Amino acid sequence: MTIRRPADDSVTRVVELLGDRWSILVIAEAFFGVRRFSDFARNIGITNRNLLTSRLRMLIDAGIFARTDEGGGRVDYHLTAAGRELYPIIIAMSAWGDRHLADPDGPPLILEHRTCGHAITPLLVCEHCRTEIDPRDVEPQPGPGFHAPPATEAAG
Repeated sequence: MTIRRPADDSVTRVVELLGDRWSILVIAEAFFGVRRFSDFARNIGITNRNLLTSRLRMLIDAGIFARTDEGGGRVDYHLTAAGRELYPIIIAMSAWGDRHLADPDGPPLILEHRTCGHAITPLLVCEHCRTEIDPRDVEPQPGPGFHAPPATEAAG
């Protein structure tokens, strides 16, 4: 059975929320330990303070970041639990870029697993059988929130 992807599916919702350059880069910087507005601005190269402010506000409103007043005028931005769940997406984007967009010399960063000391390579596995997932082995099925798109009427 082939189903048509609903216009309001989860991929669409995530893209609407995070689908611009600045939001993704702010989240990636947070995974590298950045917490301060000025450090976000410097590291991602954003010169428009209003744009960064609006992105951070949107990410806070979405529950991805929390803003904390550290006193003395210092404000920090921390990833929430929902924000930390975006790590596999950021790592997958980085790995794809390393394979398809890196300079001939290799990737600009290597992420090392502190526990074993090896470079990490993201691997998507089935939660139940623990085998690697190949997109050719996945079939979309309607979920509990599925809303079938309206049928189009045949021209008469």
